[in-house]
Amino acid sequence: MASRLVVPPAALTWLLGEKPATVLVIGASGGYPGLFQQAGHDVAVVDRDFDQVTRVAERYPGLHVVVSRGEALPFDPCTFDVVVSIQNFHTFAPGLALTEWARVLKPGGWVTLAYVKRDDSIPWVKKLANIVHSKLPDAMRGDFGDDAMDDLAGSPYFPASEQRSFRMWAPCTRAELQGQVRHAVGAEDLRVVELDQLMEEIGRLYDAYARVPDPLQLPYSLVGRRGLVDHTELTAALTPDLGGLRIL
Repeated sequence: MASRLVVPPAALTWLLGEKPATVLVIGASGGYPGLFQQAGHDVAVVDRDFDQVTRVAERYPGLHVVVSRGEALPFDPCTFDVVVSIQNFHTFAPGLALTEWARVLKPGGWVTLAYVKRDDSIPWVKKLANIVHSKLPDAMRGDFGDDAMDDLAGSPYFPASEQRSFRMWAPCTRAELQGQVRHAVGAEDLRVVELDQLMEEIGRLYDAYARVPDPLQLPYSLVGRRGLVDHTELTAALTPDLGGLRIL
């Protein structure tokens, strides 16, 4: 994903709600914990990677950070207003994760799953995809995350869910575009001459559409599914702890 991608305000509001909320972010990468904190939310982050947790804590002072698996959270029941998973829900066991996320949500809270994907509806991006797929058939596929988000719709803990999509743009220089392709799936298996040819084709495409000195704008879509929690399926009654956030 492009590092300079900007999440539009409407998408941020849909992800977390209109009012300041207590938010649990599943995963420390991507810069989203800091973005949510800057928007005025009280943010906790869990990640199984100690180094990732350390980096996000150093970068964004004031975050609550915990090294933990997303399927086994060290929080009391009914602690958070929102649980957010971006770009990583497919890495969890959905039955275990959604059960645990429902447990730590307050009544009336919700979970939001989201994936940021390149938008191939723009003509020059369609040409880009065709060029890439001629050499790298498994790279830059736009259906990443769709199957994972479908698991939310089938969860008994989140019977009411909705899906939205938001357009986003990222400025992309010639070198950045070539770099994205150079690190795409399968690129490491190309011969040097094949990779060089691919880089030349990408460069010619960029030159044909860019308006120097301005970079091209690479389109993305943030596709999300949001589900309201239903605690009736849990085996024990959950009582909110009014004493505030506690990390066990």
